[in-house]
Parts: sequence; C-alpha cells; structure tokens
Amino acid sequence: MLDLNLDDDVPVVKKTLKVKRPRFDASLVYLTRKFMDLVKRAPDGVLDLNDVATALGVQKRRVYDITSVLDGIDLIQKRSKNHIQWVVKLSQGQILTYR
Repeated sequence: MLDLNLDDDVPVVKKTLKVKRPRFDASLVYLTRKFMDLVKRAPDGVLDLNDVATALGVQKRRVYDITSVLDGIDLIQKRSKNHIQWVVKLSQGQILTYR
C-alpha cells in the first residue's frame, strides 16, 4: 500500500469539489434551452438579463455567453444595457423550436 503522508505527523487531506447540481444542469446547452423557454414566454420577446440570471440561478457572465452567440447569428438584438429582444420573425403557423 502506498503511503501518501510526507511526514508522519501531518496527514494528507483530500479536498473534494462540492457540486451543487449535476454537471449537465450547468452546461451552456441546458442553460440555452432554459433561456429559450424564457424567451418564448416573454412579452414581445424582450428579456431583462438580470432577471434571466436570477431565474436560471447562474452568474450574469453565463447569460452573456448565451446572448453573445445568439446575437452573433442575428437571433436577438440588444435593446438597452440589460435588455435583449428576440428578433426572428415567425410567419403564422411556425413555432420556435430547438433540439
């Protein structure tokens, strides 16, 4: 058996990372899906990013990661400092979906 103690008087302490939720729950894919759920329910597709961060339980930086990509592919636009709007116009009968 391998002894990891470098000094007999000082035991080795193993630290474990405490995860509050499963890793998938914090992934950008999961958060983007939850973000899209919020967009679908938002009046006129306008969201306050502070409210989004609170609703998703993440730092605002993670919300910016999502909005940056969606803005880059012209699905949303910035309305003000903390507000975005979904800009893709759907014709009648079309629904907003994601996989």
